[in-house]
Amino acid sequence: MPPGKLNVKLLLFLLVLGVGIMAAIKLIPPYWTYLSMQDPVKEAALTAVTRTGGEQAARAELIRRAAELGLGLGEENIQFIRDGSMLTLRVRWSEAVEFPGYRTTIPFQIEHRIAAP
Repeated sequence: MPPGKLNVKLLLFLLVLGVGIMAAIKLIPPYWTYLSMQDPVKEAALTAVTRTGGEQAARAELIRRAAELGLGLGEENIQFIRDGSMLTLRVRWSEAVEFPGYRTTIPFQIEHRIAAP
């Protein structure tokens, strides 16, 4: 290859690398928040079954912990479902991700089941 000419394969590799890095920068924060919410949801489910008035306390704590992570959960995003001796805590939200010329919404759901006394 003559000096001063770019190799097409190198240019294509750099383009793919740039797109991959941009996708990672946009996608890692929402998924990191999803992973970071796993423990608070488990703790809230435990609070809901071990305390008197636990569902309200669990809901308030879950909203507070989500706010610390920059996630705006509301009461409508948190659902307590009692089925016999089981309590299921379901938390749902979605986050918008914007790429140049493209916008998508990623739905997230965490569900934790625990035996209720």
